[in-house]
Amino acid sequence: MLSVLSVRDKIGVSSGRLYIDGRWHQWEGPHFNQIHPSTNEIVANIPEAEQQGVNLAVSAARKAFDEGPWPRMSASERKRILKSIADCILENEEELAYLQTLDNGMPITYSRYSRFSGQNAASIFDNFSSYVDKINGETFPRLYEDSNIQFMTYREPIGVVAAILPWNGPIITFAMKVAPALASGCTIVVKPSELTNLVALRLTAILAESDLPPGVFNLVTGGAETGEALSNHPGVNKVTFTGSPVVGQKILSASGNNLKRVSLELGGKSAALVFPDTKSVKTAATTLMGLCSTILSGQICSTPTRALVHTSIMDEFLHYAQEQVKMVRFGDPFDPSTTSSPIITKRQMSKILGYIESGKEEGAKLLFGGDTPGDDLRNGNWINPTLFVDVNNKMRIAREEIFGPVLCVIPFETEEEAIRIANDSEYGLAGCIYTSDVNRAFRVSRSIRTGSIGINGYATNPNVPFGGVKMSGLGREGGREGIEAFTELKMINFHLDA
Repeated sequence: MLSVLSVRDKIGVSSGRLYIDGRWHQWEGPHFNQIHPSTNEIVANIPEAEQQGVNLAVSAARKAFDEGPWPRMSASERKRILKSIADCILENEEELAYLQTLDNGMPITYSRYSRFSGQNAASIFDNFSSYVDKINGETFPRLYEDSNIQFMTYREPIGVVAAILPWNGPIITFAMKVAPALASGCTIVVKPSELTNLVALRLTAILAESDLPPGVFNLVTGGAETGEALSNHPGVNKVTFTGSPVVGQKILSASGNNLKRVSLELGGKSAALVFPDTKSVKTAATTLMGLCSTILSGQICSTPTRALVHTSIMDEFLHYAQEQVKMVRFGDPFDPSTTSSPIITKRQMSKILGYIESGKEEGAKLLFGGDTPGDDLRNGNWINPTLFVDVNNKMRIAREEIFGPVLCVIPFETEEEAIRIANDSEYGLAGCIYTSDVNRAFRVSRSIRTGSIGINGYATNPNVPFGGVKMSGLGREGGREGIEAFTELKMINFHLDA
């Protein structure tokens, strides 16, 4: 029977702690067990910070921002510290990969060598450290002859940041929120998902060994109560959250109490448009089915889970999609041959299976999948890759975010119809277009209402902005926009004749 406990014991995972004001705290409050999704075994015991722990962490971050050296530190010194953190993350990338796989069941090959890796997290810290000495404002020309006033702007750190992380990419989401916040001169309190704490604890240990002043970085762990206490706290100036739209709406509503700044990276129901002039139907089919069946098994918000396929190439597309799933391998997440993740919780597994039943009841045709493997995997949360055809965009499986290994294939006849279907969604996070026609590529990409879109593939990098429109969120992460999201713009007018 599959088990991950030997890896847990080899790594030496211990009970979790809180990190507040430069010190580790053995928490006397309640704790909870972290469960591994591939086996439902207990891998760690984690503190529930609740309001008390959040108050301590925010108070430390508040004092460090209001009175400490970090926001006032020279750019070169802040840059040096961030680069040293990047170097230390890179030195520990293998351990981080094993901890990530112990966190969420991501196959070890992807944990270590994909964009979810510690190597990429080190690159993210290095990338944002390069912005530290380039956070600048503007000067403005004199507008009126009789006015001798010089106007100028400065970008200043926004203050205390609450960063609430998702479970599906604990290494890179930590880096994508913490690195730009620190680079901007903010102080921060991080709460990882209650489902995945081990990576966050190890990365916190790396930051604890750096030259960050006490209180600049703090870590609290816990579930919904802790997250709500953190996002609602009056001492917090900004919340950056990645997760479900329902929680994002609650954070946005609560932010009105003290007009917190908010960045929300929420769900998606991204569309992939496959036109008959695509260079390779095989590439499109295997890529789209692969995104739903391998790595995190469709549990990524930007995954194109609606494949809009021209009727003339439908049979070919479905053939290659079926061929792709033959390459899927479930099993020990620490085995390099394993390709796919389990579903993160039993509750989410039940929800996905409910969507599959809903699709069949609404008239979609289940071409393959929709069931669960047994044998050595029966104790885990596994669902076989699933593909529906004969889907229309009014069905629940086409409209709601399933967050699992389910691809819905929707036929279209004309470019205009494809654009209409793609835009007929409350989400707008990502998407892609497969075509060899350059004019069509730009025409369609500009017509689809989404935060980002790829042509003949899809990718993101930390040096470019990423985020959504509509119910997919507010704001952008990555690039200069990711830095500016942690700053406030101050205007100064200097009366030169005074």
